[in-house]
Amino acid sequence: MIDTTLHVTETIFAFALVVLLVFILKKKNIVSTGDLKKYSKLMTMGVLPAVIFLQLSQNPVHLHQFILVLIMFISGVCCMAITWITGKFMRLKKETLGMLIITSTFGSSALIGYPLIKFAFPSNMPAMTNAILISELGVGVPIFTLCPIVASYYGSGSSGFKAIISTFVNYLKSPIFISIIAGIIFSQFQAIVKNPFLEPFWSALRMVNGMLTVIACLILGLQLKFNSFRRILPLFIVSAIIQMGIQPFFTSLGADIMHVGLLDKQVLILISAMPSAVLGTVFATQYHCDSETASELVFLNIMVGLIGIPLVYYSIFH
Repeated sequence: MIDTTLHVTETIFAFALVVLLVFILKKKNIVSTGDLKKYSKLMTMGVLPAVIFLQLSQNPVHLHQFILVLIMFISGVCCMAITWITGKFMRLKKETLGMLIITSTFGSSALIGYPLIKFAFPSNMPAMTNAILISELGVGVPIFTLCPIVASYYGSGSSGFKAIISTFVNYLKSPIFISIIAGIIFSQFQAIVKNPFLEPFWSALRMVNGMLTVIACLILGLQLKFNSFRRILPLFIVSAIIQMGIQPFFTSLGADIMHVGLLDKQVLILISAMPSAVLGTVFATQYHCDSETASELVFLNIMVGLIGIPLVYYSIFH
């Protein structure tokens, strides 16, 4: 666990350094917040659909592995409900409540979770396969489906059942949803996916995949302001507790109820303990859902992950 702790610490620090670099470049007027909306649209309309299709199409899902995905999905939805109740109790304004929901539930499973699993379970393909499935379906699909719907609903100023239906219908026509369906369908035809004539196509998608973290850091760095830490402290405490406390507890409980094996449970706990997903900031920006506060919460949660992730793992397995 020492090697795992060291690597995840290095990963989080590296990510934070890139975000801070963008923040400095913004202060020097080398990059501008005026282009923030363009970067956000590039992410949601181009980069994300390509990444989703690449990951889902090349990692076919088997029925017996759906139990892990289901545990992660249910725990995330439960945390969304808890966040909503807490936000209502705090009497948050609509945009802030929506922002808190999307930044306090599904974490950075791919950005930090993949390297963490790789180093925690070296040369263990079942562990990495489960991590990908849990990440892409149990975490990724809700991020790409529920989070845009929540962000659009709370950030658009509209309300009521018709607004929810309208938001959902618009999502069904979006490149993100289309890429999810296409990726799942292609995953069932691995003979086609692995055809050597298609390798240039997959290589191109892998290049786009490499852009994901950079653009996410760019968006987060451009959005950072930190006008008042005291102002966001209550939101930060709620977000961190739910993200790195309550959700790992739910996944651990679900794993015990479903008699999941030790290795699968370890992967579940580590993925569920990831800090806030950077994509929450992207969706908050895209749908005008208190994106400035979202960027601050995401960045602070990532830094807390330096201590929080190892503590969660030790508290459950020791």
